[in-house]
Amino acid sequence: MTQKIIEASDQTWNEIISDKKKPVMTMFYIESCPHCQKMKPVFEALADQYSSQITFVRINAMTYLDITQKYNIYAAPAFKFFKNGQLLNKEDKTFNTEQLTQIASDLATGKL
Repeated sequence: MTQKIIEASDQTWNEIISDKKKPVMTMFYIESCPHCQKMKPVFEALADQYSSQITFVRINAMTYLDITQKYNIYAAPAFKFFKNGQLLNKEDKTFNTEQLTQIASDLATGKL
């Protein structure tokens, strides 16, 4: 995994998503999930491209169930976006590569 992605835990979650300097793109994943494995390189490529403008975070959805449940996540991978500690997307929906790329671009340029 690239160093440009932070692995979050219960202890670091609130501090990470409250970043005032950069928006945060978070991937909730499950190790055994084939869809998560498919999206992992996409997430890593976005981190390589945008890490100077966006904080990229991964969190294990099964290990940190309190956080997963707090955001009503029922499937993985799930992506949540934060700006100044505020959740930007409340719905639980899946994103494809093109959608994630567009969201990363919008977060990086301040459109989101």
